Amino acid sequence: MLRKYSSFCLSSFSFASLVSWERMYHYKWVISEGTLVTSFVTFEDNKNHILQPIGEFPIALQDKIIQYASSLHYPLTVYGVSDSFIKHFPAFISHFDQTEFRDMDNYIYSSEDLALLNGRDYHSKRNLINQFEKKYNWTSEPIAEANVSDCFEVLHNIYNAETIESDSYLAYELKVLEFVLQHFTELEQHGVLVRIDKEPVAFSIFEMLNETTCVIHFEKAMREFKGLYQLINREAAKFIFSKGYSYINREEDLGIEGLRKAKLSYHPISLCPAYALVFKS
Repeated sequence: MLRKYSSFCLSSFSFASLVSWERMYHYKWVISEGTLVTSFVTFEDNKNHILQPIGEFPIALQDKIIQYASSLHYPLTVYGVSDSFIKHFPAFISHFDQTEFRDMDNYIYSSEDLALLNGRDYHSKRNLINQFEKKYNWTSEPIAEANVSDCFEVLHNIYNAETIESDSYLAYELKVLEFVLQHFTELEQHGVLVRIDKEPVAFSIFEMLNETTCVIHFEKAMREFKGLYQLINREAAKFIFSKGYSYINREEDLGIEGLRKAKLSYHPISLCPAYALVFKS
């Protein structure tokens, strides 16, 4: 169902995302009247809210959700709402105040642009990659069950578990990433692994979001190798472009200044907005 109705571009609406982040957000879902409704618990208020319903979303189900929202002692929020949802269900939307979360907008790129890095916009990226390629003896390969363990080796070389706060976002992210690696095939993930002198140093993990778009969920590289992040970014894009996908979704920046700057430096062709609907009490 997720892929059937995944013409919009938000990365959180993939089976792998919902399953792997369940331990953090406590996702629960039900399919009712041809519609997937997903609830979760937010960090901000530790209360149940829902993601945008996916599917037919008939009036009877809309009324049930509105009745449920009316029964709560706090304002129910619908997260991850797309432009098309707002356009198609105005009666339902009228019961909510609409806001946009810039921190959750998804970055959409041309896979060809990121694979080829042509033009002045990517001059600095090409320079860093050229420096890397001249300095190191490197190789790139697809990730499969046989080399998933090498991704764990990269993580162990990057992070010291003793220095990561147990309740930090990074700690949760690493647990999610480990889950994805452990269930790589079952979750239908793909990826690229980079080695220097046969030793694993970087990887990227991604999956099909819809017929035209792949979403990159994770990208990790050892920072002591200058240009490695730019290289793994390009190698993932080359793989995705070679498989016929036109677009790459690199997810959101979470309001992190450095991450936003890095994502903008690759010149997205669009930002896919993620709206939130807050129930009017």
